[in-house]
Amino acid sequence: MINAAFIQSLLEAELIRWDMFLVDVLVRPGNKITVYLDSIKGVTLNECIAVSKFLEGKLDRDKEDFELEVSSPGLDRPLKLAIQYEKNVGRIIDVVKADGNKVMGTLMGIDGGVIRTEVEDKVKDRKTGKKRTEIRVEEIKLEDIKSAKIVISLKSKR
Repeated sequence: MINAAFIQSLLEAELIRWDMFLVDVLVRPGNKITVYLDSIKGVTLNECIAVSKFLEGKLDRDKEDFELEVSSPGLDRPLKLAIQYEKNVGRIIDVVKADGNKVMGTLMGIDGGVIRTEVEDKVKDRKTGKKRTEIRVEEIKLEDIKSAKIVISLKSKR
């Protein structure tokens, strides 16, 4: 059976040459291989096709049959690497921390393995009793993140 480490070793130098990075490799039963790759500028369909052709040239179907899919992770997949956070600065992120607490806010940056999010809290004004928005910055260590996804919003900003 083909394993993920073997696929990663095939791609390491090639992806650097193409200015891309490997996000994940999944190998499921029956040698169903899924490769997720990305770059700071994003990944085009032609780049995915090129990587797919590269891998197919390195794997021998006569020895072991396989099914191969190469794509970008898409916005619905969890962030796994520090560089993915860097790429998504300015977007709204939904984080589930290891302790189960959730944080949703604008990703402001990442530095030294810590992400900074700008979170809006609705608080009740003690004097007027009306709700108002307070903004605070929350810092979260990458190691304390159970999962993090970009929030997809279809609302238009007017």
